[in-house]
Amino acid sequence: MRIKLSIPMTVAEIANNTGGAILGDNKHIVTHIVTDSREVKEGDLFIALKGKRFNGESYAHEAISRGAVTMSSSRENNGILVSDTRDALLQLAAYYTTKLPYIKYKVAITGSVGKTTTKEFLRVLLNERYVTHASDGNLNNEIGMPLSILSAPINTEILVCELGMNHEGEISRLSKSLAPNVAVITNIGTSHIGNLGSRENIAKAKLEVLEGMRDGKLLVPKDEPLLNEVNTALTFSVGDCNADFSVLSTNDGSVSLYKKGAKILMQNFVFSEEHLLSCLAAAFSAAMLCGVTKEELNRGVLHISKENARQKIISKGNLFFYQDCYNASLESVSAAFKSVANLTSYPARSAVLGDILELGEHSKKIHRQIGKELVSFEFHKIYLFGNLVESVRDGAVEYGFPEERIFLNTDLNRPDITASQIKVNFQTGEIILLKASRSIRLERILDFFDDGSNT
Repeated sequence: MRIKLSIPMTVAEIANNTGGAILGDNKHIVTHIVTDSREVKEGDLFIALKGKRFNGESYAHEAISRGAVTMSSSRENNGILVSDTRDALLQLAAYYTTKLPYIKYKVAITGSVGKTTTKEFLRVLLNERYVTHASDGNLNNEIGMPLSILSAPINTEILVCELGMNHEGEISRLSKSLAPNVAVITNIGTSHIGNLGSRENIAKAKLEVLEGMRDGKLLVPKDEPLLNEVNTALTFSVGDCNADFSVLSTNDGSVSLYKKGAKILMQNFVFSEEHLLSCLAAAFSAAMLCGVTKEELNRGVLHISKENARQKIISKGNLFFYQDCYNASLESVSAAFKSVANLTSYPARSAVLGDILELGEHSKKIHRQIGKELVSFEFHKIYLFGNLVESVRDGAVEYGFPEERIFLNTDLNRPDITASQIKVNFQTGEIILLKASRSIRLERILDFFDDGSNT
């Protein structure tokens, strides 16, 4: 990734604010930051980051040969010497927020599911009043979030960042870098329960968002008892007007927004699924805390469209795929089932379900629960792809789903097998849900279908 700084910085300025030492004669101005040596141009700052699949230190010499200054943990490299490039990147982002001259609010969004959709809804609402810069896609980890901050335009008034995690302590570091004055916890689910051990520990990890806040406001779902201990938190809800902020929907496709039980407005809304209404409630709450007016909210709710949700409907000849492959948990799979069930204009609905990862000892139980839940949604066929999904089959069959309508493929290197199963068994015009953890890359199945014919 190569990003342009709207406010250039000197090498000395960067070193001073990341605890770094300057090696060599580096007095020039940095206008771009790059993390991929292949994208380096002369004068860039190349940050030698270490990841699971790469080590930027191995490419520092290549970056230098292209004219870059490096931020590195090796004394062999010309540039800025730091003890840890990830920590330095977070520190640099924290400093950069202080340079943005018009910044009014910094908003953090975390939670087990719904972060990206809440962020996109909030972006639309805030844009009615402010110049808003929000992280793209799912750039929510210790590399993506600070790079999102560093890409903010000079006229940014509100920063909105997702804070993701896999382990304890990660949200703490992100929060300390962003220093939000508004934070949202969308929910507490089972994502990463294999790393953290319990929902209680997941809640504690999400509450690390408080560690970077200074006199800020925290928003939490009213119906989550694991967050009730935060007495200073404000609450949002779908359907409960006793919350500080709430959303009520009606059968005619409109929603009403309430603040402390008083109706703020009623407006048409493109979504009816409860999990998306919850994202709207969270976004509405945060927008009001940032000073968005009733009139601006009224316009913003109208401007939210299906493009602001992650899910995509992809046409492949004479059937359709509902792609929701970014990530998965028990809660998000259940929400996806409900979303597909609401697509009543299709003659049939099926699902391709892949492994949900990072569940640890809870894996078999949660996959089996998914199998149990799918039974009530009247799917035409179920296609299972992965090493863990046999438990989905077992749960579905136990609760009455016909086993002859379930197709299993345990070879993660052969998405073509699942594609072939679909081609033999699909019903013309049906829609098929794709849902799995991101690293399963379930969307590979689509490569075996063309846009004209599926047979």
